Amino acid sequence: MIQVKEIDLSKRKTTELTSFYTAYELLIKTAKRTINAINTNPTPLVEFSTTLDDAKELNKFVHIVGMGRSGKVGMLIGEILKDIGYNVSFLGKSLAKPVRSGDVVISVTGSGWTGFTTKAMEDAIRKGAKILVFTGDEQSKAARLADSIIKIPRGYTKKKKKKKNGQVNESSHAPLTPLGTIFELTTLAIGIGVVCGLNDGSIVKGFNEGTNEVLRAAEMTLAQIKRNEDTLKQIIKTLDGYSKQENKKVFLYGSGIDGIIANISSIRLSHLKINVKSTYDWRFRRDNDLFVAISGSGESSSTLERLESAKSANMKTIGLTSFPKSKLAESCDLF
Repeated sequence: MIQVKEIDLSKRKTTELTSFYTAYELLIKTAKRTINAINTNPTPLVEFSTTLDDAKELNKFVHIVGMGRSGKVGMLIGEILKDIGYNVSFLGKSLAKPVRSGDVVISVTGSGWTGFTTKAMEDAIRKGAKILVFTGDEQSKAARLADSIIKIPRGYTKKKKKKKNGQVNESSHAPLTPLGTIFELTTLAIGIGVVCGLNDGSIVKGFNEGTNEVLRAAEMTLAQIKRNEDTLKQIIKTLDGYSKQENKKVFLYGSGIDGIIANISSIRLSHLKINVKSTYDWRFRRDNDLFVAISGSGESSSTLERLESAKSANMKTIGLTSFPKSKLAESCDLF
């Protein structure tokens, strides 16, 4: 059994970014604890992955279903499955393939009760498909419908309050809402590990190598942020200037997988009352609106074209990239 060590993020350079560091620490710790729990009992992981492996051998489709941010995370996992040769379809999308006997449906639902998602699962079962689920509730409807589940923490905490009449009321909340949720990001890390296990041919070994690589990347990113906190502060300050400002618009854009990341981020920023617009509204961009460009390479042609258009409209620009010497980084106000 492989145990992933906890990291210590207590040595922070300043207290101005305490909330950021606290959230970052919680997300990484939760991912590591989930990985360790899976290694303690790898049977669900092996069942989950074997079902997917069999589908590929039989040239069957893998269908992804989920709503909101969970659906976007499912799409990311689906796109990575495509990279290793899987036939992938996204239920509810315009080009979705019909579910047939022997296909596999991967459902992503934190609560396990999302209406559209569970209805799609029921329809798939009637057609003879296998059902795999990432969920935070093993007693939910989605979990009961599934052939195999991988449990992902939802980040919800329960509070009990005793009333004068002796009754006890329970309430729950997600501590990172709306800044980001534990379920979605942990599911993504675990999903990447599953794909790595399938690609490696050794499910548990590949899973651990993949998830460890994700965590290493997260820790390296954190180290880079600590070395250059001023940039993060400026980005946060810039975004804060667009909160509760209906006359100021924010556009996020990326190509391919980066586009899915942009969509997830757009949903989250809108929860902070930032007036986020879709790219369909690009023609309504104005002077001093904000454009956030996302490109891992920093060289995506479509992203660079959109960035040039933003600069021509005198918009403020922020770039998110892995390469500080890329064209995107060199062209943005902040990166």
